[in-house]
Amino acid sequence: MSVDRNNRAHRPGGLPQGYAGTFAPMRAGGAGDVVPPPPARRRGRARGVEDDARAWGLKERIESLADLGDGEQARRLAHEAGALCAGDSIPFADGAYAALFDGRELTTVRIDGPDIQDVGFRPESIRA
Repeated sequence: MSVDRNNRAHRPGGLPQGYAGTFAPMRAGGAGDVVPPPPARRRGRARGVEDDARAWGLKERIESLADLGDGEQARRLAHEAGALCAGDSIPFADGAYAALFDGRELTTVRIDGPDIQDVGFRPESIRA
């Protein structure tokens, strides 16, 4: 192989375009074999201890409103936090977790198709 002034080897005549390990300048409009990586997806802020504390505080507030007889306000807050409430249709999911407010208690459930299992409250299941 011949070498140019930039110390890059060039393909000798007769080798096909893109032959393994050879360098050859691309024609205009041609795509190179080196593709830049896709842009990194921007991730949201990681969940922290403060988020969990706010979620537990919101859970206590919702349940205390229900205990005091203000069920409508408790239901509204639960909906704002992203919880399913009594009367809502439950989505068909496979291994998904969701918050559920039954009118007295805010808890987290695991949804496996038609089956629902209470797994205890998990603060990451609501928006606080």
